[in-house]
Amino acid sequence: MAKAIPTRRDRPRIFYGWWIVLGGLVGMVLSVGFNHHGLNAFTLPLADSFGVSLATVVGALSLARFETAFIGPIEGFLVDRFGPRRMMFIGVPLMGAGFLAASVAPNFPLFLACFFLGTVLGSSLGFGNPISTAVANWWRRKRGRAFGVLWIGTSVASIIVPVVNWLIETLGWRSAFRVIGLLVLAFGLPIAALMRHRPEQYGMLPDGDDPATASPPVAAAAEGASQGMAAEEPNFTVWESLRTTTFWFFAISVSVRSAVTSAMGANAFPLVVEELHGTAAQAGFLFLVQGVCSAPGRVFLSWIGDSVSKQKIMAASLAVMALSLALMAFATTVTQLTLLWVPYSIVWGGLSSLPQSLRADLFGRRNYATIQGAMSPLSSIINLILPFFGAIVFVRYGTYQVPLLVFAGLCFLSLWLILLARPPKRKANQPASVQVAS
Repeated sequence: MAKAIPTRRDRPRIFYGWWIVLGGLVGMVLSVGFNHHGLNAFTLPLADSFGVSLATVVGALSLARFETAFIGPIEGFLVDRFGPRRMMFIGVPLMGAGFLAASVAPNFPLFLACFFLGTVLGSSLGFGNPISTAVANWWRRKRGRAFGVLWIGTSVASIIVPVVNWLIETLGWRSAFRVIGLLVLAFGLPIAALMRHRPEQYGMLPDGDDPATASPPVAAAAEGASQGMAAEEPNFTVWESLRTTTFWFFAISVSVRSAVTSAMGANAFPLVVEELHGTAAQAGFLFLVQGVCSAPGRVFLSWIGDSVSKQKIMAASLAVMALSLALMAFATTVTQLTLLWVPYSIVWGGLSSLPQSLRADLFGRRNYATIQGAMSPLSSIINLILPFFGAIVFVRYGTYQVPLLVFAGLCFLSLWLILLARPPKRKANQPASVQVAS
């Protein structure tokens, strides 16, 4: 049952949506820092420890992320149905236990089993979709800036890669995994307790708007939070979204860009150490540069996205990313690569956060998690192929030049598709769907 509408005097000075953003930011640091960026520092140690090739490790870790192709749609439905907090209380312990179990695996197959069923599954259930859904639900007019602040967490996640690399060099990869598992549990569970589903369920409105002046009044939320949503908001179900060309243009564009940056992260250490004859510390420094430079990109580009076309901002950013990658293909020193990593990182920041708010702008927030989950199979397939492609070409030819040029071309493809992702419209005989929120 919905809470009573708070009066102007009762309402807190700080809108609770900002606490959602703050908790989500820390959650992004844990999830992206340890299960994505930080994981790249483990590729060479894992290959040496288990006696397998670099391509095998990169391909296996990419395959691990393919797991979301199967659970993404179900997970999205569960988040919309039961709320982010319940899903996080399942996923966070699972992710922490996955790191702890993988740290004692005696061979590579058992390591992958622990990593697949624990770390990857737990991260997906406990962080990504639940956090994004909570933020999308608590913000509307200021959604872009809220996501911009939220995704600063991924910038911080990049900064901790050198710390992860130091843990590996100091303690070994197994002890580093144990430390990470304990950190996930220590910080992840309080974040889960902080999360809330929709503001209407607590007598509030997105952006901290005054419920007393809302039309229709928020008191109707007793029958479901969706009744407090503004009539002009888009409200597509997952099936309605799938029947629009906008969904596919948007999904392919975002998936391709995500796969390119994932492939760059997965191959950064071998690119620096093996091809450019640098050190692991120099490779880790790239992620420090990425973290520092992407933060202003996230905030600034996401902030202006609340008043300027998000599609055009993303298109311009993709053009810069494509040019940076094309020039990286001809870099001959770590210094040259690092300089080109700066503009790449700035636009990567905005390209990571803008799609989260744009998805809600295009299809609405009522079924946000379900629609996000529907995109995960496509995203997972592409994210499986590109990192492995980069590693296998390098192993065969000893250079990343061809993969980098391919990645640049794919950014131009993503640019073209995002410009085609215009706001969808319902057919004249297609009524708005009614769905009771939990």
